[in-house]
Amino acid sequence: MELDSLRIISNPVLVRDYAVEKLRNALAIGLYKPGDRLVDRDLCEVLQISRTSVREALRQLQAEKLITVGPRRRISVTVLTADDAADIYLLREMLEGEAISRFVERADAASIQSLSSLYKAMRKAVDNKDISELVSFSNQFTETILAGCGSDTIHAFGMQLLHRVGYLKATAMAEPNRLGVGFDELGAVVKAVNDRNAKAAKKAMIEHIRKASEAIAAHLRADPQQATKKQTKKSTA
Repeated sequence: MELDSLRIISNPVLVRDYAVEKLRNALAIGLYKPGDRLVDRDLCEVLQISRTSVREALRQLQAEKLITVGPRRRISVTVLTADDAADIYLLREMLEGEAISRFVERADAASIQSLSSLYKAMRKAVDNKDISELVSFSNQFTETILAGCGSDTIHAFGMQLLHRVGYLKATAMAEPNRLGVGFDELGAVVKAVNDRNAKAAKKAMIEHIRKASEAIAAHLRADPQQATKKQTKKSTA
């Protein structure tokens, strides 16, 4: 993904929503990395939209805690520490574990087929080592579960958490020892869903999220720049 791909060609009624979606995706794949400064006039040029629309989009991203506004309104991509990530993934375990259980019990055949199709698409991305595509399909996989669980509350909170760890997911997936293992873990989830085994699906989903959390925590703690990032985050709070 390049900066040019962020440009919003059309002029939709809800420009802000399109801008938010584009920027979320850019953050998720690391086009803008944690700690990077975001300048609204630069974003206006990249997105080809007005400063008003950019500022509205940034306010939404701030509400989702994807960006941080510091002194003198310096806007930067939010930095997550290992502790932050652990807390978010703990909440994901609870929400997505319950979501997959309800999905198995309530989803129709079309939704279950959609989940299987996304899993196959992820397999192709894994084989091609296409992390950007893998992240996209992985997010769609999770959103399908959240949307099909029958709870607007679980869906809404689950998506908020998913957005917050987009870049960390991509980083973890890029680890050679995690890519195939994580995919196999999701395979156990899909099998349990197809078997209509809610208990097994919940167990497999929680195990997958827990292993992902461990991989991300290890990456963050091994990052030699993490201590600096953490200190910078504290000083600009």
